[in-house]
Amino acid sequence: MFWLLIAGIVLIGLVFIIAEVLFMPGGILGVVGGFLVIFAMYLPYYHHLGRAANISLVIILLVLVITLFTSIKTKTWRHLELSTDITSKVRRSNTVKIGDEGQSVSRLAPMGKAKFNNKFVEVKSFSGFIDPHTDIEIVDIIKNKIIVKPLKKE
Repeated sequence: MFWLLIAGIVLIGLVFIIAEVLFMPGGILGVVGGFLVIFAMYLPYYHHLGRAANISLVIILLVLVITLFTSIKTKTWRHLELSTDITSKVRRSNTVKIGDEGQSVSRLAPMGKAKFNNKFVEVKSFSGFIDPHTDIEIVDIIKNKIIVKPLKKE
C-alpha cells in the first residue's frame, strides 16, 4: 500500500508539471508538481526503509528521465504547436506617393498623424519634431513607413 502511495504522488506530480507546461505556464502547478515528486523521493527515507528507499529513488529518477526523453524524441509536442505558415501579404496603399504635400495633424515627435489627399496616415519626421498644422512633404516611403519633412516657408 505504501508503494502505491509513492507511485500516486509521483503520478500526480507529473500531471501537475505537464499541466503547467501545456495549459497554465507561469503558474504554481509546476512548482507543486516538483515538490510532490521530491516528497515522493523523500518519503521512503523518512520511514527508514534503507535499500528500498534507494531503489525507489532510482526508479523515480528513471521514470522522470524516460518521460522527458520520450516526450522530446517522439516529437510529442508537434501536435500542440502551430505549424501553419502565414502566407498573406499586406496590401500596399497607393493613396500617397513621394512628393505629395499635406499637413501634419498631430505633433510629429518623430512619429505622428498627417493628412494627405483627405486621407489620414501615420508618418515619421525626417528630422526632428514638427508642430501640428505644419505643411509637410513626403520625401521617402520605406516599407510601411512614410518619411516626411516640413516645407520651406517662402
